[in-house]
Amino acid sequence: MKQLYQTPLPFTCFSGLRQAFYRKLLIAATLFFCLASVHAQTDEATVDHVLSALQDVTVISKTVTYSPYLLEYQLSVKQPVDHTNPASGYFYQQVHLIHRGFSKPMVMETEGYDGQKGGNEIEKMLGCNDIDVEFRYFNKSKPDSLKWQYLTFEQATADLHHINQVFRALYHSKWISTGISRGGSTALIYKYFFPKDVDAAVPYVAPMPNDIEDRRIYAFLDTAGGVETASKIKNVQLFLLQHEKEILDKIPAWETKLHYTTLGSTGAAFEYAVLEYPFSFWQISNYTPKDIPTNNDLNAYINHLSGTFSDSEIATFSDEWGVTPFLPHAYMTYQTGYYKYNLAPFKDYLHYLTGANPTAAFLPDSIPRKAYDPTFEKKINAWLAVNGSHIIYIYGGTDTWSACKVEFNNGVDAKRFMVPNANHFNARVKNMPLPMQQQFAAALEQMTGLKADLTALK
Repeated sequence: MKQLYQTPLPFTCFSGLRQAFYRKLLIAATLFFCLASVHAQTDEATVDHVLSALQDVTVISKTVTYSPYLLEYQLSVKQPVDHTNPASGYFYQQVHLIHRGFSKPMVMETEGYDGQKGGNEIEKMLGCNDIDVEFRYFNKSKPDSLKWQYLTFEQATADLHHINQVFRALYHSKWISTGISRGGSTALIYKYFFPKDVDAAVPYVAPMPNDIEDRRIYAFLDTAGGVETASKIKNVQLFLLQHEKEILDKIPAWETKLHYTTLGSTGAAFEYAVLEYPFSFWQISNYTPKDIPTNNDLNAYINHLSGTFSDSEIATFSDEWGVTPFLPHAYMTYQTGYYKYNLAPFKDYLHYLTGANPTAAFLPDSIPRKAYDPTFEKKINAWLAVNGSHIIYIYGGTDTWSACKVEFNNGVDAKRFMVPNANHFNARVKNMPLPMQQQFAAALEQMTGLKADLTALK
């Protein structure tokens, strides 16, 4: 009878065929890797060459990764102190470049403080290039002599525009700006001054205050978590102030050895900490309402306060931790507005803070505080409300700064996503519910034509 099947090959024969297949696969993989490596090395040499030829750009260092292919450069960009007057002198702005390919899009990360090197969600989702720009007068991005009159958003956004124009000569695809917190605000102000520099902006948790004492903050703190939670938080503040002397005697020695010249004393720093507590409870802490102490145990209240401020009670308000690193930001609140502390509910228990509500932006006497100019922020917010298209806003549902979110009119091509139960630190695309992530990706594609790979955030 005719066989309806083939006689199986001996195992030794199959094993030989399998080995031959794997040898061919290995050869093909090796060839592919060699070609990819040659391509990467060629691209690397090209990037090295063009960066060295760019005017005003200096390469400080380079890191190479071949699998996956990635080039990272620490750069400095020569910037005029005053963009309207080159004779004012120069400084060298710190820039971190992640290069994946000249044909790929570019994400421009506008920092509000020091520069960063880790990339960001947008760059990862798009698998593209990224350029992170340190804000002028922070860290190493400052002239030898600080001329405070040139620390303005007009000058800072001109810095960004110069960098954009320099690197657009290399990267011709889509450009997207992004930033977190003050960096997000910077991205919005940059878009106001130079709307054609980027195809879209994705600011995260970007506050846009409407006054030097934005009273929307008070309204938020009076209602966040519900009336019962707001009452519990206020009771914590009252308890701490009523036991101020005992608590000051318990401040760890390492904190008391820091300097509190700007605020005046450790006692003043403690009172500032108590007043700041509800703002930071919702902005940055990992606490939930169930963590608020109610047992009148002094140590429990101290530990709760300390846990709000990176395991310190008053260090956050020292010159070293809370003042000097943020001087440019505090100085510039005359343009952006900010928030203050409401003394009225606590005036009977305060020993150091009296008079008008004090600002949360601290400056030493050596730096003159400019009078608040309400016209600057008003014109930015008015423009965003009517003309701020191609912007995707991300805010945290429990973040205090969400009280100062941008409002925009119907018909403006902008989207806003409020990440549920997210604070300032975790209001990110990766923490959105899946349907919201998909809506975000769709909005980004609609505005830029680029598809986001949400799995890149896992």
